[in-house]
Amino acid sequence: MSAELLASIEHSGLRGLYRYWLRHSPASGGIPNAKQFGIEGLAEWARNLVVIEVRAGQNFRYGFYGTSFRKAFGVDMTGAEIDQLPAEQASLLRAEYRLIRRTQRPYWRVYAAWFGKNDEPQTWERLSLPLGGPKGDVRFILAAAYRVDRGAKA
Repeated sequence: MSAELLASIEHSGLRGLYRYWLRHSPASGGIPNAKQFGIEGLAEWARNLVVIEVRAGQNFRYGFYGTSFRKAFGVDMTGAEIDQLPAEQASLLRAEYRLIRRTQRPYWRVYAAWFGKNDEPQTWERLSLPLGGPKGDVRFILAAAYRVDRGAKA
């Protein structure tokens, strides 16, 4: 799967992040352990990165919300539950994060949407990567996204 996914990812920033995640993955397969991941190495992607805390009861909270998202969407979601997003957006993200939690696999997509007061849709490429907890469960999800449409600055 890793070679197929790497070939699908168009944005060089996402390809680099995926390679970084793969380097920290166990040789035997599976997902990297969050405590051993080397979070200090994520500085290159920090502007376009969110860290999702996987909580009990299928809840998800933003532990970190990169500056590109704050600028693009006009809000800092750090510390907020995804349920604080508009209902349709929260539902989509909840389904994505539950899938990652269940399968323990990366999730990649390209999407277009209207955000806030924008008159035209924005197109983004997004990659979500699971990090494991002490029991081998998904404890965090790193999600990075880059705007890829014309005029994009993120």
